[in-house]
Amino acid sequence: MKQKIGTKLTIYITLVVILTFSISLVVSQFFLPKYYLYQLNKKVSEAFETYQILEDVELVKRQFDVTIVAVPLEDSINDLNDNLRLQLAREHIALNKFWVSEEVLQTISEDKIVGKLYDQGKQKSSFIVHYAKEGDQLVMIGASMAHFTDIAYFINRFNLAFLIVSILIIIMVTALLSRKITNPLHELQQVAKEIGELNFQQATIQTGDEIEELAKSINKMSTTLESAQQLLTQRNLDLKQFMIGLTHELKTPLALINVYSSGIEDGLDDGTYLTVIHQQVDRMEKIITDMLYYARTEENALNLSRFDFYQLLQEIIQSYQPLQGEKQIFLQSDVTEFMLNSEKEKVYYIVENLVSNALKYTSDMEIQISFTSGIFEISNHTTLQDISKIWQPFYVGESSRNKHFSGTGLGLATVKSIAEQLDFVTESTLSNGKITFTIDFTSK
Repeated sequence: MKQKIGTKLTIYITLVVILTFSISLVVSQFFLPKYYLYQLNKKVSEAFETYQILEDVELVKRQFDVTIVAVPLEDSINDLNDNLRLQLAREHIALNKFWVSEEVLQTISEDKIVGKLYDQGKQKSSFIVHYAKEGDQLVMIGASMAHFTDIAYFINRFNLAFLIVSILIIIMVTALLSRKITNPLHELQQVAKEIGELNFQQATIQTGDEIEELAKSINKMSTTLESAQQLLTQRNLDLKQFMIGLTHELKTPLALINVYSSGIEDGLDDGTYLTVIHQQVDRMEKIITDMLYYARTEENALNLSRFDFYQLLQEIIQSYQPLQGEKQIFLQSDVTEFMLNSEKEKVYYIVENLVSNALKYTSDMEIQISFTSGIFEISNHTTLQDISKIWQPFYVGESSRNKHFSGTGLGLATVKSIAEQLDFVTESTLSNGKITFTIDFTSK
């Protein structure tokens, strides 16, 4: 069974607190007494060194909070100990276990300092002293210390009770905090579930932390996926329309080839049947060639170069001079040179296709071309009443289907696809029977 974040958080924090208190108990019970004795012994040593330098008993007593007494060494060992007890009693220190041994006297006679610790048993205290010889006197500097083990025991009992209370408080506080954390996560879980079911929702979380940043990332992902789904849906629809158009375009020449082939088999050929069949085969080949070129425009690989667009435009217009017949192309431009950084072959295809269409489908004898401030426009009169589908693949105006120059309907679709790939803006307008195609070459 999976544990919730709140439960895990409570367990982890509780374990950390227990571990911390356990370490504290061990340290208090076993290490602090030794450390306390070390520090007290260090204090007595520093007091003795200061005393030897200053020889001011009262100052050293106040500074280090120690007891200093001195007794003559000429006395017997019993008299010496009695004298020390009397001096300590005057300092309000009563010791039931205290004795200066012959060994201590022998050591200090060699001008050495001797340290001793006197455990007072039931008094629950000890007395730490340092002995030294000063002239014909025995100097003793000492300090009382309570049994830290007993103190540590009471401290640990208090800490244990405090630990139990702390754990209860931690459980309650963690429960509240975990709810504050898990509620936004639960909302994110629901949003992610909706996104997984293609229902692109948005999370409304304002926590001011990483969870809010996560929510923003999920919202961005939801928006991106929604846009991608819409684009995919539209592409699927376009593909369906593309296949319908392709089927329609191939069906007619195939039907004609079938009819005229049957006529040849039946001996009905008047000498023109093979010509018609060749024409329809050529038409099918052109449809397939245009379709392949249209498919290649979806590729992202670009071969950019810098070239003069105005010169390219002039070359295209001149190449159509023999085919114009009575039709005239009028060019108006505000420049004689326009350097463009793009893919020259594809730009050529765009302009050449628009000029070719204008010559094929114009309803009068004039084609107007203008190139101003980097914007290319080509206009001609038309019999079309609706151009809303003019950029769609295989769309050919019904009034032009029976014309001698009727195309495959892939030219303008390819033009738009290439222009979008090159980051150019395309537009088509129809006004007063005049159709205008616009390509903005400055929109990159």
